[in-house]
Amino acid sequence: MRPQPTRRTLVAGLAALTAAGCSGATRTVSPPSARRGAVAAAEDGRNGSRVMQILAHPDDDLYFMNPEVQQTIGANDQLVSVYLNCGETGGVNKVPGQPRPKPNLAMYAGARRQGLRQAYALMATGDPHAGWGMQALALPDGTLVEVNTLAGHPGIQLVFLGVHQHSGSGRGRKRGLPDLWADPTMVTSTLVSTGSPVRLSQKVTRSKLIDVLVQLLDRYRPTLVRTLDPDPDMQVHDARHRRHHDQAGYSDHPDHTAAALFTYAALARYKGPGDGRLHAVTAYRGYYNERWPDNLPAQLIRDKAEALNAYGGAPDSCTFPGGCGDYDVGRNRSYRTGWLQRTSLRYPTAAPQVRQAADGRLTAFAVLAGQAVRWQETGRGSGTWTSPELLGGDGLLPGLSATLTEDGRWQLFAERIAALGPKAPDNRREIIMTEQSVQGGPFRAWTSLGTPDRTPDHGRRVGGPVVTRGADGTTWLFARNWAKSVSARQLRGDGTWDDWTDLAAAEVQEGLTAVTDGKGCVHVFGSGHNTVHHWQQEYPGGKFFLRRTGLPSPADPPTALARPDGSLLLAFREAKSARPLVHRLPAGGGAWRGERVGLVARGYGALALHPTDDGVLLAARNNDGTTSLATLGAGPAPRWQTIGGAVVGAATLASDSAGHPVLARLAPNATLTTARVPRNRR
Repeated sequence: MRPQPTRRTLVAGLAALTAAGCSGATRTVSPPSARRGAVAAAEDGRNGSRVMQILAHPDDDLYFMNPEVQQTIGANDQLVSVYLNCGETGGVNKVPGQPRPKPNLAMYAGARRQGLRQAYALMATGDPHAGWGMQALALPDGTLVEVNTLAGHPGIQLVFLGVHQHSGSGRGRKRGLPDLWADPTMVTSTLVSTGSPVRLSQKVTRSKLIDVLVQLLDRYRPTLVRTLDPDPDMQVHDARHRRHHDQAGYSDHPDHTAAALFTYAALARYKGPGDGRLHAVTAYRGYYNERWPDNLPAQLIRDKAEALNAYGGAPDSCTFPGGCGDYDVGRNRSYRTGWLQRTSLRYPTAAPQVRQAADGRLTAFAVLAGQAVRWQETGRGSGTWTSPELLGGDGLLPGLSATLTEDGRWQLFAERIAALGPKAPDNRREIIMTEQSVQGGPFRAWTSLGTPDRTPDHGRRVGGPVVTRGADGTTWLFARNWAKSVSARQLRGDGTWDDWTDLAAAEVQEGLTAVTDGKGCVHVFGSGHNTVHHWQQEYPGGKFFLRRTGLPSPADPPTALARPDGSLLLAFREAKSARPLVHRLPAGGGAWRGERVGLVARGYGALALHPTDDGVLLAARNNDGTTSLATLGAGPAPRWQTIGGAVVGAATLASDSAGHPVLARLAPNATLTTARVPRNRR
């Protein structure tokens, strides 16, 4: 079923609209006065959300960010997609089953842009041939970029920077974005694409490209920035795991990595949406998707395929002079890649951390504008919140963890960009922490806890921190390491940290969960290729061993919950179907037992579990980006109940001082949204 058209307000000042497939009239537009704020063509949607996606190639958003692109369009949010290079590769736009044409870089680049217009038009209107306006926009420094605006939908824009994907030949051949990032002295250029209103080639350097991205951020003032994976997984390439377009030793295209690094460099200079508002950032895995089980339900796979079919087009589907799409992608050929059936956040369990403080008020923590942020209820159980309070930690990545000490002090743990330079030694990540000096008091300065891997290039691959507290008061910190297994570090009761230690090796996806059982033993879980892996202490304070679970193949990260009877609940989505599964480990040990769930597949990503008076509440992200809830227990069979509002990352659950369950999410407008969960959920 194709998406239905959405309604948008027409805004004055748009370029003349042209039919898709025609070059049409073009004009150069100078930037408006700064006092006008965000440009008129970038008007907010219903809830003030402004989303910018920064990508390497045309189609990265369709493969790796969708269905969230479609969800943004469906919510009537502003959406601006920025493409750094042309993706012209060898310039051959071959129609399967027909003779190979002569290479033409400009035409192939133009055809891919036309394919994107077709895909976005389909997602927004149901008609891939809806009209677009095309204009050359002059940025404040004089750089010209191509801007396409969907007719009748001024909040949907595509921005093309046009950097060459490759330059030179033979031994002097350069990879555009990766080499540009690594070499501050390198000079490349833009490619003049067929049909583009930008008709001159422009010089590009590392600093110039960052400047251009900063100007675009300041122009559109996004509340949410999406990009690709800055730190892809290690990958052994062999007969089973083809290298394809991977960079050597890692699981992603080098252009994807470079695009993400350029994005984060620009974000470090972004002034924010204005009026004191903050912004959120999220990143998406690329070729990682083909190495892990499928995680999308059938409907979302079909929707992604439809958009990619429109992008692929066909030679007779339009009159655009460069071509009518990327022909090797259309007609369901996207199913072959292994990227269609899965969408993966780089930080898949990133969600607001919400729980009661020592005074009984709910307190929430998240990462916005690269810093830790805190919200507090204005009163116990009030349901109203203070404004966000910045707690520092510049350069933080999504995935902050919060824990409360026995004496009521908050401890925060996060991953940050310690350095973002062109060379490997200058490109570092680290886990850091801060804590309150006394209950209710200020937070101390952030301190570094390093990473499990000391080599900077390996340390970049560290996962987000996950924390639990042992029976003896020890704080246990866990993180996924370069080898895709788990490492641990502990903070003892005397305030000293032990060194990082690798647990027994087992490959898991990013996104760990850790709990402490009724006996005081710590358990850590991660989703492997064929089962969920479980590390457990032999006894409270003891060593960890890897315990066989016999659980089915998971699609996404698991979520664990310790129960009052000493048992453990583990929830995750089933591979391929995305159905939620729940298993219980009895208090006395033994085998995991499947719980009755019977819920149909909705959405993708990590689930949330929370105890209530009448059972256990389960929260899941929906196909449309909202959240569904169901109560698991001894009563009637559970059924889904939906609560509206889009989610950035994952949702979380907590209980207020009166025992009412509360759903908390980070919204695309970079605000904390909470809702008291209705009692009737069966």
